[in-house]
Amino acid sequence: MQPILIVRGLLLSVAIAGVLLVASVRAACDTLHLKDGRVLEGSVVKEGDGYIFFKYGVEPNERTELFVRADIERLVSDQPTSEPDEADPEALIPPAEPDTGAPRIAVLNFGPPSDWRGEVADIVGVQINANAWREAIPLLEADGVDVVVVRVNSGGGYPDAVESFHDVFEEYRKRFRTVVWLESTINHAAMSVWVLEEMYFLPEGSVGASTGVGWSWGNTAGWVDYWIQVMDEASERAGRSPTILRAMLIQYPLSVDVDEETGVVTWRQDEDGQLLLNRRGDIYTMNSAEGIQTRFARGVAATRDELAGALGYTERTFGGDHAARHIDESMREVDRIHKELGERFDEYRFAVELASDLPIGSNERRKRVARARELLPEVRALAERHPNSDWLYGMDDDWLEVQDELLTDLERAD
Repeated sequence: MQPILIVRGLLLSVAIAGVLLVASVRAACDTLHLKDGRVLEGSVVKEGDGYIFFKYGVEPNERTELFVRADIERLVSDQPTSEPDEADPEALIPPAEPDTGAPRIAVLNFGPPSDWRGEVADIVGVQINANAWREAIPLLEADGVDVVVVRVNSGGGYPDAVESFHDVFEEYRKRFRTVVWLESTINHAAMSVWVLEEMYFLPEGSVGASTGVGWSWGNTAGWVDYWIQVMDEASERAGRSPTILRAMLIQYPLSVDVDEETGVVTWRQDEDGQLLLNRRGDIYTMNSAEGIQTRFARGVAATRDELAGALGYTERTFGGDHAARHIDESMREVDRIHKELGERFDEYRFAVELASDLPIGSNERRKRVARARELLPEVRALAERHPNSDWLYGMDDDWLEVQDELLTDLERAD
């Protein structure tokens, strides 16, 4: 018997699917009155401090949309609740703190910080997803945030997520002073934030080693050339030399000359500069000391107060709590889905593989196929809420139909 194919192969170019943070949806009909005059009938999917997710419309045009306090005239529910009166948007969404005139700084986690102690994974394109960051923008605006700090702690992830984050961070740059605070920033995490000009390190911080492009993905000339072009453009947008990231991508040498009198920094794609950073054949990772020596970084800070000082603020307030919670909750929820999907998919695959090895028409074979049929809708439901199930498991639009046909074939007695 020929082996049965379950996964149809990973796609090399797919769009990042949006992450839907699903809470228990109220069966009752809610009516959302918006300040732009629209009246939407549907259900509150999730409520947070300063925002709601509201599902409305009819399939196939049903959608879930984020609304912040500034959007809402009132929300009316036809179901009694023990929560504050939802007809009053003030009760649903607390007002922002009063504006003191000082710059308002939000610190958002691009990956779980070290003090989460590994409870949540740090995969760019999965737990760290561009959709959650895009949804955070109106929350930041509603809170009057002026400065967004992207605090990075990630070992990388999926290449398709990189350009999605480039686009999202362009939106951030238009609205806020957006800076990067580097803890551990490796591979596609480094590439994702590279479009942002201002870099600051934690004392133990590092950035670089984007080995996923040069090694893990086959090292084909076209693939590497594509990412050199993408990241050269990212370097240009951030106003830095493209030679820096090239040394992190493809084993280029890197050295630098720093004129102490003028402050002019000359990055060199050779080993002959005043400060040798990377030898030919190595992949470069920059630490905080080198970041300061080469003027790559604007400063080093161990705390957010130190960072505010490095940003040049003697007076400041910290805010953006709604947005920070939204991004953190997204990482935790997607991590849960990611783990559960992996378990269910492995169980499904095992049931199918075992059924294929059992005698045709046997009761044991039918039992295994029946178990696979029980698992299939669970797998698909989790995949629909996972940002990269197509990458990880080959779950394209035809996957469910293919699996159904496969199980039907296994059920045949001849």
